[in-house]
Amino acid sequence: MNPPKPSARKASHVHPARTTPSFLRLAGVTCLAACALGSAHAQSGVTIFGTLDLNVTHAKAGGASVTSMSSGGNLVPSRLGFRGKEDLGGGLAAHFWLEAQLLPDSGALEGSALFHRRSTVSLSSTTWGEVRLGRDYAPTFWNVSQFAPFGTVGVGGSANIIEGWPFGTGGARTFVRSANSLGYLLPRNLGGVYGQAMVAAAEGADGARYAGARLGYASGPVDVAVAYGETPAKGQTSKVANIGGSYNFGMVKLMGYWLDQRAQGTKHANWLLGATVPVGEVGTVRLSVAEAKARGAAVAGDGARQIAVGYVHALSKRTALYGAYSRIQNRGNAAFMTSEAPEAAPGGNASGLQFGISHNF
Repeated sequence: MNPPKPSARKASHVHPARTTPSFLRLAGVTCLAACALGSAHAQSGVTIFGTLDLNVTHAKAGGASVTSMSSGGNLVPSRLGFRGKEDLGGGLAAHFWLEAQLLPDSGALEGSALFHRRSTVSLSSTTWGEVRLGRDYAPTFWNVSQFAPFGTVGVGGSANIIEGWPFGTGGARTFVRSANSLGYLLPRNLGGVYGQAMVAAAEGADGARYAGARLGYASGPVDVAVAYGETPAKGQTSKVANIGGSYNFGMVKLMGYWLDQRAQGTKHANWLLGATVPVGEVGTVRLSVAEAKARGAAVAGDGARQIAVGYVHALSKRTALYGAYSRIQNRGNAAFMTSEAPEAAPGGNASGLQFGISHNF
């Protein structure tokens, strides 16, 4: 989970065009799957994984509404991936990860690049951490996904009212992912401390250069992290900072984040508070309220509030039924909308109702 560049006065939550992959793309996936399956017999570290998620969504924006089948309402979109690990001895290991996004309602692939979700190769050490190269998630992405009850997808997703999603503001294209990146991840034996740093080369693309980092601490019921990133674009620097956290009380898990994006004399701030509540052994209620506010001469008074509620019923460890409803109230010239909604009018309201099934493999 590439749309047109967002305007300064209008929400930019857009959906990439769904195009049927060419014969060569399909042949490539089939060949890769066959190779991976063959490798699985020779190397125990090769895994095929993924998610299939389909839902029926009824979305409104202003006076228009649409009912459609879509994918990705339960934390992650539909995807197909291949990952592997080779033990090199002495605590060293080599890894690869290839992940594509699927559209199971039509059988197509999403995105102009086959493995646009992730495409990395890395070398890790139990003592020194991991060095990773390729297309990967930026450090600034994780807090707005990990500390939101609905993640960033579906009608309740936190991304619905984040300006410039999934790229960023001011011409940046690096909020969620960066290509041509070199990253470093701390080892996992630091007493709960975790972290990620990344630099990415532009390679001729304006708004693609990136430098950022994330540092966090997770132990017992507590998880908290802070992240910061910068991207030169259009002759200035787009800056992203966020902090998020969660605390699990057992009967309820509270979470939230604060996000700040600054570019071209404007500031877009977001906050979210949410909770997940276990219901018996197989159910989970999700609740969140989120706010967006813009500052600057061109966007003064623009903002939005999203309220979302949902329920997930686990049929097994891998399969779940889910439903969600959210409502967005826009202010000023903001035109945020839920997933799959028709284009919203500036200052109008939007809502979405969604029921679906997800299966992880």
